[in-house]
Amino acid sequence: MVLWAARLATIWFHDPALFGITLGMWTIVGLLAAAGALRFAIHARLVDTEHLYASLSAYLLAGIFLGHFYWMLEQISPGSFAPAGNLSRMSAIYFSFVTLATLGYGDIVPRSDVARGLAIVEGVGGQLFLAVLVARLVSLYTRGKEAN
Repeated sequence: MVLWAARLATIWFHDPALFGITLGMWTIVGLLAAAGALRFAIHARLVDTEHLYASLSAYLLAGIFLGHFYWMLEQISPGSFAPAGNLSRMSAIYFSFVTLATLGYGDIVPRSDVARGLAIVEGVGGQLFLAVLVARLVSLYTRGKEAN
């Protein structure tokens, strides 16, 4: 409720600092939701559709909210990224998913040390997510098939 009120205050006062803080807090809430979904999927004993949806949700939430974090970083510290045009919110989300999937098209490049560090963490985290979680879910799925 506090974040909703802060969002309304941001719209009302048009304060860039309040906007950055509010967006940062929403980003943290989104990443905590992704962590909760990931925790639910990892601690499964048997694989069912809820655990698959939770793992997919964690991956998508991480991409979306890290994209918002990149955009917020560009708003707070202009020049953190070198895009082809300007770094819009959608292009920051695009950069996040390209980084998360480790595609690296190169049309948006992190320039500051903070942006580069976050991109490294997201790229490695995306690979670990796929390697560890998919291996865990497949092993639980095959274990469930053997029990039947």
